[in-house]
Amino acid sequence: MNNRQQHQQLVTEGRQTVQNAPQLFIDLDVEADGKPGYGSLLSIGAVSPWGDSFYRELKPTSGIWIQGNRDFCEAHGLQRKRLLREGLDPSLAIAELDTWTRNLQRRYHKRGSVIVAFNASFDYPWIDLEHQKAGIRSAFGVAGYCIKSLALSLTEGYDWQQTAKNNLPAYLLPEGDFTHNALEDARYQQKLHFALVGRLAKR
Repeated sequence: MNNRQQHQQLVTEGRQTVQNAPQLFIDLDVEADGKPGYGSLLSIGAVSPWGDSFYRELKPTSGIWIQGNRDFCEAHGLQRKRLLREGLDPSLAIAELDTWTRNLQRRYHKRGSVIVAFNASFDYPWIDLEHQKAGIRSAFGVAGYCIKSLALSLTEGYDWQQTAKNNLPAYLLPEGDFTHNALEDARYQQKLHFALVGRLAKR
């Protein structure tokens, strides 16, 4: 079995495990021009284990940013001037994310939801902060689920450096790469998430 075939088998097995979990695991990615509390959240992409998807681009709300982050976002289609005209108010976007998530919880009979990200210590705080600012009680609770932390159990010597995507075994990696469109990246990371779950189930 080659790497592609092994990857597909692991993804299939991992997807089934995640779909059967008591909670709703939402693979989510954000793009932002800074860090949580310093800069603006510019886009949110999310996908359920069944393929339901959510994508919004947001109006920048802060007059500060990290220049390297802003340059990166601008190079990948999230130009500040355009988003100031066209972006959705973050409070509306987060309300729509909350409604989308809770509807999925009911549809799939789940008790609670979990944000899954690569890396959750960046993505989760942005979403949690916007819930707080909008006065919305988050369906995601107080903790995000980090794919990098999941990958740590496969490394030799508990080596955090080995959880970087380029250091992971080829059979875990989806075809293509991160595009830095939040929805496309959420879909990409979900395949990695499922493959890791499938791989760990064999231990």
